[in-house]
Amino acid sequence: MFLELVMPSAGPPLPPPDQLSATALQAVDSLFLYAPLQIAALVETVWRNRYNPASAIFTPWPQWMTDAILDPNVAGRFISGYDFSVSPPNPIPQWPQQLPSAYPAMPMANQVFLPPNQLPGVKTPPAGNVQPTNWAHLIYAYLIENTRIFDIFARLLETYTFSEDLEIPSPASQIFWRNTEYLIYGDGIPSAIWNTTSRTRRDEIANRQTVYNWMFGIDLSHAADLAKEHPYRKPAASNRDFIPTFEAFAREVWAGIMNARNFSGANPTDPTVIATGARRLFDMLTTRRLFGNLSREEFRAVAVMSWLHLAVSYNCPAIVDLKCTAASPEQRLAKLAVRAGLVAHSKAKPLFDLAQPFSVLLQSIETGKFNDASGAALLYNINPGFNTAELNAEVVIDQYSLATGRDLKATSVVPLNPQQTIPPRPRAPAPVRPQARFNGRPT
Repeated sequence: MFLELVMPSAGPPLPPPDQLSATALQAVDSLFLYAPLQIAALVETVWRNRYNPASAIFTPWPQWMTDAILDPNVAGRFISGYDFSVSPPNPIPQWPQQLPSAYPAMPMANQVFLPPNQLPGVKTPPAGNVQPTNWAHLIYAYLIENTRIFDIFARLLETYTFSEDLEIPSPASQIFWRNTEYLIYGDGIPSAIWNTTSRTRRDEIANRQTVYNWMFGIDLSHAADLAKEHPYRKPAASNRDFIPTFEAFAREVWAGIMNARNFSGANPTDPTVIATGARRLFDMLTTRRLFGNLSREEFRAVAVMSWLHLAVSYNCPAIVDLKCTAASPEQRLAKLAVRAGLVAHSKAKPLFDLAQPFSVLLQSIETGKFNDASGAALLYNINPGFNTAELNAEVVIDQYSLATGRDLKATSVVPLNPQQTIPPRPRAPAPVRPQARFNGRPT
């Protein structure tokens, strides 16, 4: 969700977080410095302006309340304090006016603190119409959490809290860690739309594992370690066939992509089979979402993981202070893991690279876009620069294979009809053993 706030685009897919533009760097640097209440108001604003609000009827904070928190021009605006050296005391503007990170290649105009209501993802267009908002699919949260990023940041925060084993954080880092503690690892504001904890489900970590099982029928790679401290339930009604169904669907799509490049010979592409696979995935996912079920859980999980994802997407003050600067998210995460005494997932790079494209693909599937043969053709018809569905499908197939070790480009094994009898293989004749002879006679 926070990715969409700092990196808006005309449509999916968003650029990878490690390719932040100057405007996005300005936005994310400012985002990490907001007060927790301002970030909570941003979350409420995103929920209020969401696509298809009728699918989940939960009511966010009223707009007059969020405007008073987010807009610096509203009377009673959010300020950081007062200067009592003069009388009457003057309000101190929100700190800082200049961003803490120095980017030589960034224009100075983009190094100025950006108020919350000026973030690209919430800024009102010139026409004045409300800009609709969206967030990633739950699969994005699953893949990002699978890198162990949530556990690594939790351990770093704990180390900062109880020891001086890490470098003293700069003011900008202190604000980042404060926001991370209270918004990501702390108890949620009871009235906040993304608060999914209570006395009946105190453990948010365990709750997320249950939701992942519910939607995809799978555990995190480090689920055994999590279960020791965060035991969770696997719901009886869950999409246990999601992974084999998706893999069969993806293999058919790849066959279509390969045959779309062939100009001679047979073409075994079957759009009806692809559409059937898409329809099965559509039915699985939308069944779990009836009447807006699991909508807030998805919203919260995606928001949490996108916050942490952004933190490793560039050399932000928290990364610099911990001496974990690097050229890519997975390398920064690996360095952070060492500081935390943990080990990041060995496939962190393909997991990061897969998260956003897979989210786009599943969101498209849930719209029913590929449920018929004509729609399914969008997944493999090659039209450079125009057919984003095909381009995105290629990325998903490539990165899924790298992340899981299961090659979706390999020819699938077709199982035999269970009623078909398999003739026994003919046995080779037993070799004739030569008899021992003595003076030409058998012994």
